[in-house]
Amino acid sequence: MEKKRHYVGMRRFMILSSFFIGILSFFISYNKKEDASLPDKLEQMMCRTKMNVHCDPFYGYMIHYPAFFEQVPDSLIHETGCCQFYFGNLLKIAQTVFVVTNLDGLTVQQGMEHFAMEQHATERRYGNDYFLLSGPLYINHRLVEGYRFYAKYVQRQKLWFVQSLSYPASCTRAVSRLIKQVDDWQVWEEKEYIDKEFIFSYFPAKDRRSSGKCLFL
Repeated sequence: MEKKRHYVGMRRFMILSSFFIGILSFFISYNKKEDASLPDKLEQMMCRTKMNVHCDPFYGYMIHYPAFFEQVPDSLIHETGCCQFYFGNLLKIAQTVFVVTNLDGLTVQQGMEHFAMEQHATERRYGNDYFLLSGPLYINHRLVEGYRFYAKYVQRQKLWFVQSLSYPASCTRAVSRLIKQVDDWQVWEEKEYIDKEFIFSYFPAKDRRSSGKCLFL
């Protein structure tokens, strides 16, 4: 009788233990799913989010940025035609547009070589009126460990319109939608947004000069 009781008790213990281990395993696997890596979560957000549109009040260029990005306040930016949208505390991603005066009258290829050296770019390619640069991110010629940049320079008369994306290398796949958007950027989408001749002819070059250093990573 004692043996039977002992057997029933052991059996009940084994069943309860198995049940407890099963529940624990379920919660562990569930939490692993919930705690998916930040790049994976970011990729999902990028795929699902709508894109907002920003139109610069001075130059009239337009850019599309993810709805969950925040805009750096204008009060913190002292460059005409510069804007920046960013996301993240742990993973810092910045989408920036600025304008640089082409005072030396560089051609597209000359501009590409010049800015590639300045930005420490490792990849480059060009088209009729633009070039693309990418590589490890440097700020003030100092490497930002684990980060990359991707930028498009579009030539419009004596100006370079630049859209640049900086992001963690681990998030390269997650920001592929933004990279494609930089590739496709045409500066102006509809001519009625800007009287280009007015801006180019009325304002002296010194008033349009930009250092291109409005990056708040």
